[in-house]
Amino acid sequence: MPAFDGSIAASRFQRRTLMRASALGAAGLAAAALLGCGGDEDDAAQAPAGDASAPAVGTDPRYAKDPNLPYAYNFPEPAGKTPKAGGTLRVAATWDVATMDPTKSAAGGTITVPNLIYSRLLGIKGGPEMHPFKIEVEPQLAKSWERTPDGLTFTFKLEPGAKWQNVAPLNGRAFVAADVKFAFERYAKEGVHQSYWVNADRIEAPDATTVRIVLKKPTPEFEIPLASRYQTLFPRELVDSGEIDKKVVGTGPMILKEAIVSDKVVLAANPDYWRRKVLLEGAEFKVAPDTAARTASFRAKQIEYSYALVATKRDLDELLKTMPDLQVNIPPIVNNVIPFGMNLSQPKFQDVRVRRAISLAINRDEIVTLAYAGLAEAALPVLPWTYLFDKEPTDVGPWVKFDLAESKKLLSAAGATDLAFTNSYYSYGSAAIDRLTEILINQFRAAGITMKGGQVDYTQFNSQWVGQKLPDVTTSGWTPQGFDANTYFYNHLHSKSPGNRWLIKDDQLDQWAEQQSVEINVEKRRELHRKIWDRDADQAYRPPTPTSYGFEVYQPWLRGIRFGGLLGASSSYYDWGSQIENAWLDK
Repeated sequence: MPAFDGSIAASRFQRRTLMRASALGAAGLAAAALLGCGGDEDDAAQAPAGDASAPAVGTDPRYAKDPNLPYAYNFPEPAGKTPKAGGTLRVAATWDVATMDPTKSAAGGTITVPNLIYSRLLGIKGGPEMHPFKIEVEPQLAKSWERTPDGLTFTFKLEPGAKWQNVAPLNGRAFVAADVKFAFERYAKEGVHQSYWVNADRIEAPDATTVRIVLKKPTPEFEIPLASRYQTLFPRELVDSGEIDKKVVGTGPMILKEAIVSDKVVLAANPDYWRRKVLLEGAEFKVAPDTAARTASFRAKQIEYSYALVATKRDLDELLKTMPDLQVNIPPIVNNVIPFGMNLSQPKFQDVRVRRAISLAINRDEIVTLAYAGLAEAALPVLPWTYLFDKEPTDVGPWVKFDLAESKKLLSAAGATDLAFTNSYYSYGSAAIDRLTEILINQFRAAGITMKGGQVDYTQFNSQWVGQKLPDVTTSGWTPQGFDANTYFYNHLHSKSPGNRWLIKDDQLDQWAEQQSVEINVEKRRELHRKIWDRDADQAYRPPTPTSYGFEVYQPWLRGIRFGGLLGASSSYYDWGSQIENAWLDK
Protein backbone atom coordinates (compact mmCIF):
# COMPACT_ATOMS: atom_id res chain seq x y z
CA MET A 1 0.00 0.00 0.00
CA PRO A 2 1.21 3.57 -0.56
CA ALA A 3 3.17 5.28 2.19
CA PHE A 4 3.26 9.04 2.67
CA ASP A 5 6.46 10.05 4.42
CA GLY A 6 7.38 13.06 6.49
CA SER A 7 10.79 14.69 6.50
CA ILE A 8 12.13 14.35 10.01
CA ALA A 9 14.80 16.50 11.57
CA ALA A 10 15.39 19.19 14.13
CA SER A 11 18.02 21.87 13.83
CA ARG A 12 19.40 21.17 17.26
CA PHE A 13 19.50 17.41 16.75
CA GLN A 14 22.48 17.29 14.42
CA ARG A 15 23.06 13.53 14.74
CA ARG A 16 20.04 12.71 12.59
CA THR A 17 20.69 11.62 9.03
CA LEU A 18 18.15 12.59 6.37
CA MET A 19 17.17 11.01 3.10
CA ARG A 20 14.57 12.44 0.72
CA ALA A 21 12.21 10.16 -1.19
CA SER A 22 9.03 10.74 -3.16
CA ALA A 23 5.77 8.90 -2.58
CA LEU A 24 3.29 8.56 -5.48
CA GLY A 25 4.95 11.54 -7.11
CA ALA A 26 2.47 14.07 -5.73
CA ALA A 27 2.73 13.63 -1.98
CA GLY A 28 3.33 16.79 -0.01
CA LEU A 29 5.00 14.84 2.77
CA ALA A 30 7.74 13.62 0.48
CA ALA A 31 10.77 12.81 2.57
CA ALA A 32 11.59 9.87 4.76
CA ALA A 33 14.09 9.99 7.60
CA LEU A 34 16.65 7.56 8.83
CA LEU A 35 16.81 7.97 12.58
CA GLY A 36 19.40 6.50 14.86
CA CYS A 37 23.12 5.88 14.47
CA GLY A 38 23.69 2.19 13.93
CA GLY A 39 24.10 0.31 17.17
CA ASP A 40 24.61 3.42 19.27
CA GLU A 41 22.81 2.60 22.52
CA ASP A 42 21.89 6.25 22.97
CA ASP A 43 19.75 6.18 19.85
CA ALA A 44 18.05 2.83 20.42
CA ALA A 45 14.41 2.82 21.37
CA GLN A 46 13.87 2.95 25.09
CA ALA A 47 11.75 0.08 26.42
CA PRO A 48 8.67 0.97 28.42
CA ALA A 49 9.64 2.37 31.81
CA GLY A 50 10.69 -0.47 34.06
CA ASP A 51 10.12 -3.09 31.33
CA ALA A 52 13.21 -5.10 30.44
CA SER A 53 11.28 -7.62 28.37
CA ALA A 54 10.81 -5.52 25.25
CA PRO A 55 12.78 -6.93 22.31
CA ALA A 56 15.92 -5.32 20.99
CA VAL A 57 15.05 -3.15 18.01
CA GLY A 58 18.42 -2.09 16.64
CA THR A 59 17.94 0.52 13.93
CA ASP A 60 14.25 -0.18 13.30
CA PRO A 61 13.02 3.36 12.47
CA ARG A 62 9.62 2.68 14.06
CA TYR A 63 11.30 2.63 17.46
CA ALA A 64 14.09 5.18 16.99
CA LYS A 65 14.80 7.44 19.93
CA ASP A 66 16.04 11.00 19.73
CA PRO A 67 19.00 11.29 22.12
CA ASN A 68 17.75 14.68 23.32
CA LEU A 69 14.40 13.31 24.48
CA PRO A 70 13.81 11.01 27.46
CA TYR A 71 11.59 8.47 25.66
CA ALA A 72 11.16 7.01 22.18
CA TYR A 73 8.41 8.02 19.76
CA ASN A 74 7.10 4.44 19.75
CA PHE A 75 8.03 1.15 21.38
CA PRO A 76 7.50 -2.50 20.48
CA GLU A 77 5.35 -4.97 22.34
CA PRO A 78 7.11 -7.18 24.90
CA ALA A 79 8.45 -10.41 23.43
CA GLY A 80 6.72 -13.71 23.98
CA LYS A 81 3.22 -12.37 24.62
CA THR A 82 0.16 -14.12 23.19
CA PRO A 83 -2.96 -11.93 22.78
CA LYS A 84 -5.90 -13.11 24.85
CA ALA A 85 -9.58 -12.23 24.93
CA GLY A 86 -11.52 -10.66 27.76
CA GLY A 87 -11.77 -7.55 29.90
CA THR A 88 -13.04 -4.01 29.45
CA LEU A 89 -10.79 -1.14 28.43
CA ARG A 90 -11.28 1.76 30.86
CA VAL A 91 -10.32 5.31 29.92
CA ALA A 92 -10.59 8.71 31.64
CA ALA A 93 -11.40 11.33 29.01
CA THR A 94 -11.18 15.13 29.02
CA TRP A 95 -13.79 15.55 26.27
CA ASP A 96 -17.50 15.42 26.93
CA VAL A 97 -20.29 13.73 25.01
CA ALA A 98 -21.41 15.96 22.15
CA THR A 99 -23.12 15.53 18.79
CA MET A 100 -22.29 12.17 17.22
CA ASP A 101 -22.65 13.54 13.69
CA PRO A 102 -19.09 13.43 12.30
CA THR A 103 -19.85 16.13 9.72
CA LYS A 104 -20.49 18.74 12.39
CA SER A 105 -17.23 18.98 14.31
CA ALA A 106 -13.62 17.85 14.53
CA ALA A 107 -13.65 18.08 18.35
CA GLY A 108 -12.89 15.05 20.49
CA GLY A 109 -16.39 14.81 21.90
CA THR A 110 -17.75 14.38 18.38
CA ILE A 111 -15.22 12.21 16.58
CA THR A 112 -13.99 9.83 19.31
CA VAL A 113 -17.13 7.74 19.76
CA PRO A 114 -18.00 7.47 16.05
CA ASN A 115 -14.44 6.33 15.33
CA LEU A 116 -14.96 3.36 17.63
CA ILE A 117 -18.16 2.36 15.84
CA TYR A 118 -17.95 3.56 12.23
CA SER A 119 -15.25 2.35 9.84
CA ARG A 120 -13.53 4.17 6.97
CA LEU A 121 -12.91 3.42 3.35
CA LEU A 122 -9.16 3.37 4.04
CA GLY A 123 -7.14 3.40 7.25
CA ILE A 124 -3.80 4.64 8.55
CA LYS A 125 -1.44 2.17 10.17
CA GLY A 126 -1.26 2.70 13.92
CA GLY A 127 -0.42 0.94 17.15
CA PRO A 128 2.93 -0.72 17.85
CA GLU A 129 3.61 -1.04 14.10
CA MET A 130 3.18 2.71 13.59
CA HIS A 131 6.12 4.54 12.06
CA PRO A 132 6.21 7.84 13.96
CA PHE A 133 7.32 9.80 10.89
CA LYS A 134 5.29 8.16 8.12
CA ILE A 135 1.66 8.18 7.13
CA GLU A 136 0.99 4.69 5.79
CA VAL A 137 -2.38 4.19 4.15
CA GLU A 138 -3.86 0.68 4.36
CA PRO A 139 -7.12 -1.07 3.42
CA GLN A 140 -10.19 -0.90 5.59
CA LEU A 141 -13.66 -1.11 3.98
CA ALA A 142 -11.92 -0.83 0.60
CA LYS A 143 -9.76 -3.89 -0.05
CA SER A 144 -7.97 -2.23 -3.00
CA TRP A 145 -7.91 1.00 -4.96
CA GLU A 146 -6.30 2.55 -8.01
CA ARG A 147 -5.92 5.92 -9.67
CA THR A 148 -5.94 6.70 -13.38
CA PRO A 149 -2.71 8.12 -14.86
CA ASP A 150 -4.26 11.59 -15.22
CA GLY A 151 -4.98 11.64 -11.49
CA LEU A 152 -8.68 12.38 -11.99
CA THR A 153 -10.41 9.09 -11.18
CA PHE A 154 -10.08 6.83 -8.15
CA THR A 155 -11.72 3.40 -8.11
CA PHE A 156 -12.18 1.48 -4.87
CA LYS A 157 -13.18 -2.17 -4.55
CA LEU A 158 -15.03 -2.91 -1.32
CA GLU A 159 -14.74 -5.86 1.03
CA PRO A 160 -17.61 -8.14 -0.05
CA GLY A 161 -18.24 -9.49 3.47
CA ALA A 162 -18.52 -6.15 5.29
CA LYS A 163 -21.80 -5.48 7.05
CA TRP A 164 -23.43 -3.03 9.40
CA GLN A 165 -23.84 -3.93 13.06
CA ASN A 166 -26.87 -5.99 14.04
CA VAL A 167 -28.49 -2.99 15.72
CA ALA A 168 -31.68 -1.22 14.61
CA PRO A 169 -32.29 0.34 12.18
CA LEU A 170 -29.42 -1.33 10.25
CA ASN A 171 -30.00 -4.84 11.60
CA GLY A 172 -26.85 -6.34 10.12
CA ARG A 173 -27.52 -5.50 6.48
CA ALA A 174 -24.69 -5.62 3.94
CA PHE A 175 -22.39 -2.63 3.53
CA VAL A 176 -22.53 -1.53 -0.10
CA ALA A 177 -21.07 1.10 -2.41
CA ALA A 178 -24.22 3.23 -2.17
CA ASP A 179 -23.41 3.71 1.54
CA VAL A 180 -20.03 5.22 0.66
CA LYS A 181 -21.56 7.44 -1.98
CA PHE A 182 -24.17 8.77 0.45
CA ALA A 183 -21.71 9.55 3.26
CA PHE A 184 -19.11 11.19 1.03
CA GLU A 185 -21.70 13.32 -0.76
CA ARG A 186 -22.94 14.56 2.60
CA TYR A 187 -19.39 15.40 3.73
CA ALA A 188 -18.97 17.34 0.49
CA LYS A 189 -22.19 19.35 0.85
CA GLU A 190 -22.35 20.19 4.55
CA GLY A 191 -20.36 20.37 7.74
CA VAL A 192 -16.80 21.23 8.72
CA HIS A 193 -14.93 18.86 6.38
CA GLN A 194 -16.11 20.22 3.03
CA SER A 195 -12.63 21.41 2.09
CA TYR A 196 -11.58 17.79 1.53
CA TRP A 197 -14.07 17.64 -1.32
CA VAL A 198 -13.63 20.97 -3.10
CA ASN A 199 -12.13 19.28 -6.17
CA ALA A 200 -14.60 16.39 -6.36
CA ASP A 201 -16.84 16.32 -9.42
CA ARG A 202 -18.96 13.27 -8.66
CA ILE A 203 -19.09 10.04 -6.68
CA GLU A 204 -20.43 6.93 -8.37
CA ALA A 205 -21.50 3.47 -7.20
CA PRO A 206 -21.69 1.42 -10.43
CA ASP A 207 -22.26 -1.80 -8.48
CA ALA A 208 -22.51 -2.97 -4.87
CA THR A 209 -18.75 -3.36 -4.36
CA THR A 210 -17.32 -0.53 -6.50
CA VAL A 211 -16.96 3.15 -5.67
CA ARG A 212 -15.64 5.63 -8.23
CA ILE A 213 -14.64 9.20 -7.35
CA VAL A 214 -14.11 11.57 -10.27
CA LEU A 215 -12.26 14.81 -9.61
CA LYS A 216 -12.54 18.16 -11.39
CA LYS A 217 -8.79 18.64 -11.08
CA PRO A 218 -5.90 16.40 -10.01
CA THR A 219 -5.65 16.52 -6.20
CA PRO A 220 -2.38 15.64 -4.48
CA GLU A 221 -2.72 13.22 -1.55
CA PHE A 222 -6.42 12.72 -2.14
CA GLU A 223 -6.40 9.28 -0.48
CA ILE A 224 -5.04 10.49 2.86
CA PRO A 225 -8.14 12.32 4.15
CA LEU A 226 -10.27 9.32 3.19
CA ALA A 227 -8.15 7.28 5.63
CA SER A 228 -8.40 9.82 8.44
CA ARG A 229 -10.60 9.89 11.53
CA TYR A 230 -12.55 12.75 9.91
CA GLN A 231 -14.12 10.65 7.12
CA THR A 232 -15.87 7.80 8.91
CA LEU A 233 -18.74 6.18 7.02
CA PHE A 234 -22.21 6.56 8.55
CA PRO A 235 -25.52 5.10 7.30
CA ARG A 236 -28.29 6.88 5.44
CA GLU A 237 -30.86 5.47 7.87
CA LEU A 238 -29.60 7.57 10.79
CA VAL A 239 -29.56 10.74 8.70
CA ASP A 240 -33.03 10.18 7.30
CA SER A 241 -34.47 9.49 10.76
CA GLY A 242 -32.72 12.52 12.29
CA GLU A 243 -30.99 10.30 14.87
CA ILE A 244 -27.39 10.81 13.71
CA ASP A 245 -26.70 13.45 16.37
CA LYS A 246 -27.26 10.96 19.19
CA LYS A 247 -27.12 7.46 17.71
CA VAL A 248 -24.22 5.59 16.13
CA VAL A 249 -24.58 2.28 14.29
CA GLY A 250 -21.61 1.39 12.14
CA THR A 251 -19.49 -1.34 10.64
CA GLY A 252 -16.74 -1.09 13.25
CA PRO A 253 -15.45 -3.14 16.19
CA MET A 254 -17.51 -1.52 18.97
CA ILE A 255 -21.26 -1.12 19.53
CA LEU A 256 -22.55 1.89 21.44
CA LYS A 257 -24.55 0.95 24.55
CA GLU A 258 -24.97 4.36 26.17
CA ALA A 259 -23.55 7.89 26.05
CA ILE A 260 -24.38 10.19 28.96
CA VAL A 261 -23.32 13.84 28.93
CA SER A 262 -20.83 14.71 31.70
CA ASP A 263 -20.71 11.05 32.75
CA LYS A 264 -19.60 8.24 30.44
CA VAL A 265 -19.69 6.34 27.16
CA VAL A 266 -20.14 2.57 27.33
CA LEU A 267 -19.39 0.24 24.41
CA ALA A 268 -19.51 -3.50 23.79
CA ALA A 269 -17.51 -5.55 21.30
CA ASN A 270 -19.25 -6.18 18.00
CA PRO A 271 -19.70 -9.99 17.93
CA ASP A 272 -20.23 -9.92 14.16
CA TYR A 273 -17.29 -7.70 13.27
CA TRP A 274 -16.33 -8.57 9.71
CA ARG A 275 -12.55 -8.02 9.96
CA ARG A 276 -11.61 -10.18 12.93
CA LYS A 277 -12.61 -11.24 16.43
CA VAL A 278 -12.43 -8.31 18.82
CA LEU A 279 -10.43 -9.35 21.90
CA LEU A 280 -11.87 -6.84 24.36
CA GLU A 281 -15.32 -7.41 25.81
CA GLY A 282 -15.95 -3.69 25.62
CA ALA A 283 -14.74 -0.22 26.57
CA GLU A 284 -15.83 2.53 28.93
CA PHE A 285 -14.84 6.17 28.61
CA LYS A 286 -15.44 8.12 31.82
CA VAL A 287 -15.82 11.89 31.37
CA ALA A 288 -13.27 13.27 33.86
CA PRO A 289 -12.29 16.92 33.31
CA ASP A 290 -10.48 17.16 36.66
CA THR A 291 -6.77 16.32 36.41
CA ALA A 292 -6.50 15.20 40.04
CA ALA A 293 -9.42 12.81 39.65
CA ARG A 294 -7.95 11.26 36.51
CA THR A 295 -4.57 10.86 38.17
CA ALA A 296 -6.10 9.25 41.25
CA SER A 297 -7.99 6.74 39.11
CA PHE A 298 -4.84 5.91 37.18
CA ARG A 299 -2.78 5.49 40.36
CA ALA A 300 -5.49 3.22 41.76
CA LYS A 301 -5.27 1.14 38.56
CA GLN A 302 -8.95 1.73 37.86
CA ILE A 303 -8.20 2.77 34.27
CA GLU A 304 -5.80 1.65 31.57
CA TYR A 305 -5.28 5.10 30.06
CA SER A 306 -6.01 8.74 30.82
CA TYR A 307 -6.10 11.76 28.56
CA ALA A 308 -3.72 14.55 29.68
CA LEU A 309 -2.37 12.49 32.56
CA VAL A 310 0.92 14.35 32.88
CA ALA A 311 1.80 17.81 31.65
CA THR A 312 5.56 17.80 32.22
CA LYS A 313 8.51 15.48 32.74
CA ARG A 314 8.34 16.44 36.39
CA ASP A 315 4.78 15.14 36.62
CA LEU A 316 5.80 11.90 34.91
CA ASP A 317 8.79 11.35 37.18
CA GLU A 318 6.55 11.78 40.20
CA LEU A 319 4.16 9.15 38.83
CA LEU A 320 6.99 6.71 38.10
CA LYS A 321 8.18 6.82 41.71
CA THR A 322 5.29 4.58 42.72
CA MET A 323 4.45 3.09 39.29
CA PRO A 324 7.84 2.23 37.75
CA ASP A 325 6.50 -0.26 35.19
CA LEU A 326 4.45 2.20 33.17
CA GLN A 327 4.79 2.30 29.38
CA VAL A 328 5.71 5.71 27.92
CA ASN A 329 6.30 7.27 24.51
CA ILE A 330 6.60 10.83 23.17
CA PRO A 331 4.71 11.98 20.05
CA PRO A 332 6.89 13.96 17.59
CA ILE A 333 6.30 17.67 17.03
CA VAL A 334 6.57 19.38 13.63
CA ASN A 335 4.18 22.33 14.05
CA ASN A 336 2.44 24.54 16.58
CA VAL A 337 -1.00 23.22 17.50
CA ILE A 338 -2.30 25.95 19.85
CA PRO A 339 -1.21 29.41 18.63
CA PHE A 340 -2.59 32.53 20.25
CA GLY A 341 -6.01 32.74 18.64
CA MET A 342 -7.67 35.98 17.54
CA ASN A 343 -10.97 36.65 15.82
CA LEU A 344 -9.39 38.55 12.94
CA SER A 345 -12.70 39.98 11.81
CA GLN A 346 -12.56 42.22 14.87
CA PRO A 347 -11.40 45.75 13.91
CA LYS A 348 -8.81 45.82 16.70
CA PHE A 349 -6.84 42.96 15.06
CA GLN A 350 -6.95 44.13 11.45
CA ASP A 351 -3.90 46.37 11.75
CA VAL A 352 -0.86 44.15 11.12
CA ARG A 353 1.13 46.26 13.60
CA VAL A 354 -1.18 45.19 16.40
CA ARG A 355 -0.83 41.51 15.53
CA ARG A 356 2.93 41.81 15.32
CA ALA A 357 3.02 43.65 18.65
CA ILE A 358 1.06 40.84 20.29
CA SER A 359 3.53 38.28 18.95
CA LEU A 360 6.54 40.32 20.08
CA ALA A 361 5.07 40.61 23.59
CA ILE A 362 5.18 36.83 24.05
CA ASN A 363 8.33 35.65 25.85
CA ARG A 364 8.34 32.09 24.57
CA ASP A 365 11.49 31.02 26.38
CA GLU A 366 9.90 32.05 29.66
CA ILE A 367 6.79 30.01 28.84
CA VAL A 368 8.92 26.95 27.98
CA THR A 369 10.59 27.22 31.38
CA LEU A 370 7.59 28.06 33.55
CA ALA A 371 4.80 26.12 31.85
CA TYR A 372 6.63 23.16 30.32
CA ALA A 373 9.69 22.60 32.52
CA GLY A 374 12.00 23.20 29.55
CA LEU A 375 10.67 20.39 27.34
CA ALA A 376 8.93 22.16 24.46
CA GLU A 377 9.41 23.61 20.99
CA ALA A 378 9.44 27.35 21.60
CA ALA A 379 8.35 28.89 18.31
CA LEU A 380 7.18 26.46 15.66
CA PRO A 381 4.70 27.96 13.18
CA VAL A 382 1.27 26.39 12.68
CA LEU A 383 2.25 25.21 9.19
CA PRO A 384 4.26 21.97 9.49
CA TRP A 385 7.84 22.58 8.44
CA THR A 386 8.07 19.05 6.97
CA TYR A 387 6.30 20.25 3.82
CA LEU A 388 9.08 22.70 3.02
CA PHE A 389 12.37 21.83 4.69
CA ASP A 390 14.73 18.93 5.29
CA LYS A 391 15.26 20.05 8.86
CA GLU A 392 13.55 22.29 11.33
CA PRO A 393 14.20 25.93 10.35
CA THR A 394 15.98 28.18 12.80
CA ASP A 395 14.50 31.38 11.33
CA VAL A 396 10.70 31.53 11.57
CA GLY A 397 10.34 35.24 10.89
CA PRO A 398 11.06 38.59 12.58
CA TRP A 399 7.88 38.62 14.68
CA VAL A 400 8.40 35.33 16.48
CA LYS A 401 10.73 36.64 19.13
CA PHE A 402 10.48 38.55 22.39
CA ASP A 403 11.00 42.31 21.99
CA LEU A 404 8.98 44.29 24.51
CA ALA A 405 10.26 47.68 23.37
CA GLU A 406 9.36 47.01 19.73
CA SER A 407 5.97 45.67 20.79
CA LYS A 408 5.16 48.90 22.62
CA LYS A 409 6.46 50.93 19.69
CA LEU A 410 4.17 49.14 17.23
CA LEU A 411 1.16 49.52 19.52
CA SER A 412 1.82 53.22 19.80
CA ALA A 413 2.18 53.61 16.03
CA ALA A 414 -1.13 51.76 15.56
CA GLY A 415 -2.89 53.95 18.14
CA ALA A 416 -3.51 50.87 20.31
CA THR A 417 -1.71 51.70 23.53
CA ASP A 418 -4.84 50.76 25.45
CA LEU A 419 -5.35 47.44 23.66
CA ALA A 420 -7.62 45.08 25.59
CA PHE A 421 -9.32 41.80 24.76
CA THR A 422 -11.30 39.04 26.44
CA ASN A 423 -9.97 35.50 26.54
CA SER A 424 -12.40 32.60 26.16
CA TYR A 425 -10.74 29.22 26.65
CA TYR A 426 -11.17 25.64 27.83
CA SER A 427 -8.24 23.78 29.37
CA TYR A 428 -9.25 20.27 28.25
CA GLY A 429 -8.08 19.08 31.65
CA SER A 430 -4.54 20.31 31.02
CA ALA A 431 -2.90 22.31 33.78
CA ALA A 432 -0.38 23.51 31.20
CA ILE A 433 -3.06 25.53 29.35
CA ASP A 434 -4.04 27.19 32.61
CA ARG A 435 -0.38 28.00 33.29
CA LEU A 436 0.09 29.32 29.74
CA THR A 437 -2.93 31.58 30.18
CA GLU A 438 -1.67 33.06 33.44
CA ILE A 439 1.80 33.67 31.99
CA LEU A 440 0.39 35.40 28.92
CA ILE A 441 -1.78 37.68 31.08
CA ASN A 442 1.38 38.91 32.82
CA GLN A 443 3.46 39.16 29.66
CA PHE A 444 0.79 41.15 27.85
CA ARG A 445 0.41 43.43 30.86
CA ALA A 446 4.12 44.28 30.57
CA ALA A 447 3.46 45.49 27.01
CA GLY A 448 0.45 47.55 28.11
CA ILE A 449 -2.06 44.98 26.83
CA THR A 450 -4.97 43.87 29.01
CA MET A 451 -6.28 40.33 28.68
CA LYS A 452 -9.41 39.60 30.70
CA GLY A 453 -11.85 36.71 30.64
CA GLY A 454 -11.27 33.09 31.57
CA GLN A 455 -12.31 29.50 31.18
CA VAL A 456 -15.73 28.55 29.80
CA ASP A 457 -17.30 25.10 29.64
CA TYR A 458 -16.46 22.52 27.00
CA THR A 459 -19.61 22.83 24.92
CA GLN A 460 -19.55 26.63 24.89
CA PHE A 461 -15.91 26.83 23.84
CA ASN A 462 -16.13 24.23 21.09
CA SER A 463 -19.29 25.86 19.77
CA GLN A 464 -17.46 29.16 19.55
CA TRP A 465 -14.21 27.81 18.16
CA VAL A 466 -15.41 25.17 15.71
CA GLY A 467 -18.32 27.39 14.67
CA GLN A 468 -15.98 30.29 13.80
CA LYS A 469 -17.71 32.42 16.44
CA LEU A 470 -14.84 33.22 18.81
CA PRO A 471 -15.86 36.41 20.66
CA ASP A 472 -12.37 37.88 20.91
CA VAL A 473 -9.24 35.79 21.69
CA THR A 474 -8.38 32.36 23.04
CA THR A 475 -5.40 30.63 24.62
CA SER A 476 -6.71 27.15 23.76
CA GLY A 477 -7.59 27.52 20.08
CA TRP A 478 -6.46 24.18 18.73
CA THR A 479 -5.72 24.01 15.04
CA PRO A 480 -7.76 21.62 12.88
CA GLN A 481 -5.49 18.63 12.37
CA GLY A 482 -5.12 16.68 9.18
CA PHE A 483 -2.76 14.54 7.26
CA ASP A 484 -2.42 16.21 3.90
CA ALA A 485 -1.04 19.58 2.86
CA ASN A 486 -4.46 20.97 2.02
CA THR A 487 -5.43 20.82 5.69
CA TYR A 488 -2.77 23.38 6.52
CA PHE A 489 -2.28 25.35 3.31
CA TYR A 490 -5.96 25.57 2.35
CA ASN A 491 -8.32 24.53 5.13
CA HIS A 492 -6.61 26.68 7.77
CA LEU A 493 -6.21 29.77 5.65
CA HIS A 494 -8.71 30.12 2.83
CA SER A 495 -11.34 32.76 3.59
CA LYS A 496 -14.19 30.41 2.63
CA SER A 497 -12.94 27.35 4.52
CA PRO A 498 -14.80 26.18 7.64
CA GLY A 499 -11.42 25.22 9.10
CA ASN A 500 -10.33 28.87 9.11
CA ARG A 501 -11.11 29.36 12.80
CA TRP A 502 -9.28 32.70 12.91
CA LEU A 503 -11.39 34.22 10.10
CA ILE A 504 -8.32 35.13 8.07
CA LYS A 505 -9.34 37.09 4.98
CA ASP A 506 -6.37 37.51 2.69
CA ASP A 507 -6.87 37.52 -1.09
CA GLN A 508 -3.24 36.61 -1.75
CA LEU A 509 -3.40 33.61 0.57
CA ASP A 510 -6.68 32.54 -1.04
CA GLN A 511 -5.05 32.57 -4.47
CA TRP A 512 -2.00 30.55 -3.40
CA ALA A 513 -4.14 28.14 -1.35
CA GLU A 514 -6.25 27.37 -4.42
CA GLN A 515 -3.22 26.96 -6.66
CA GLN A 516 -1.38 24.55 -4.37
CA SER A 517 -4.50 22.42 -3.90
CA VAL A 518 -4.32 21.23 -7.51
CA GLU A 519 -0.58 21.43 -8.21
CA ILE A 520 0.78 17.90 -8.64
CA ASN A 521 4.34 18.96 -9.47
CA VAL A 522 6.16 18.46 -6.17
CA GLU A 523 8.66 21.31 -6.55
CA LYS A 524 6.11 23.83 -7.84
CA ARG A 525 3.78 22.95 -4.99
CA ARG A 526 6.57 23.39 -2.47
CA GLU A 527 7.26 26.86 -3.91
CA LEU A 528 3.63 27.80 -3.29
CA HIS A 529 3.84 26.40 0.23
CA ARG A 530 6.86 28.58 0.89
CA LYS A 531 5.00 31.70 -0.25
CA ILE A 532 2.11 30.84 2.05
CA TRP A 533 4.50 30.10 4.94
CA ASP A 534 6.24 33.48 4.53
CA ARG A 535 3.07 35.52 4.27
CA ASP A 536 1.36 33.78 7.18
CA ALA A 537 4.41 34.52 9.32
CA ASP A 538 4.83 38.11 8.11
CA GLN A 539 1.19 39.00 8.76
CA ALA A 540 1.29 37.45 12.27
CA TYR A 541 -2.19 36.02 11.83
CA ARG A 542 -1.49 33.26 14.36
CA PRO A 543 1.32 34.13 16.81
CA PRO A 544 2.93 30.86 17.92
CA THR A 545 3.06 29.84 21.55
CA PRO A 546 5.37 27.03 22.68
CA THR A 547 4.33 23.48 21.93
CA SER A 548 5.12 21.07 24.72
CA TYR A 549 6.40 17.60 24.14
CA GLY A 550 3.74 15.37 25.58
CA PHE A 551 3.97 12.01 27.24
CA GLU A 552 1.63 9.15 26.42
CA VAL A 553 1.42 6.92 29.48
CA TYR A 554 -0.18 3.47 29.61
CA GLN A 555 -0.67 0.89 32.31
CA PRO A 556 1.87 -1.95 31.94
CA TRP A 557 -0.80 -4.49 30.97
CA LEU A 558 -2.32 -2.54 28.07
CA ARG A 559 -1.35 -4.00 24.70
CA GLY A 560 -1.89 -2.88 21.12
CA ILE A 561 -2.45 0.83 21.79
CA ARG A 562 -0.02 3.66 20.96
CA PHE A 563 -0.63 7.38 20.54
CA GLY A 564 1.71 9.59 18.56
CA GLY A 565 2.63 9.56 14.89
CA LEU A 566 3.31 12.27 12.34
CA LEU A 567 0.76 15.11 12.75
CA GLY A 568 -1.27 12.75 14.93
CA ALA A 569 -2.32 10.95 11.75
CA SER A 570 -1.94 7.33 12.72
CA SER A 571 -2.55 7.47 16.44
CA SER A 572 -4.41 10.36 17.99
CA TYR A 573 -6.17 9.65 21.28
CA TYR A 574 -9.32 10.76 19.48
CA ASP A 575 -8.77 7.90 17.06
CA TRP A 576 -9.15 4.67 19.02
CA GLY A 577 -10.95 3.13 16.07
CA SER A 578 -7.73 2.45 14.17
CA GLN A 579 -6.33 0.37 17.04
CA ILE A 580 -9.00 -0.96 19.38
CA GLU A 581 -9.72 -4.10 17.36
CA ASN A 582 -6.15 -5.20 18.15
CA ALA A 583 -6.10 -4.07 21.79
CA TRP A 584 -6.00 -6.54 24.67
CA LEU A 585 -5.34 -6.62 28.41
CA ASP A 586 -2.32 -8.60 29.58
CA LYS A 587 -3.49 -9.37 33.09
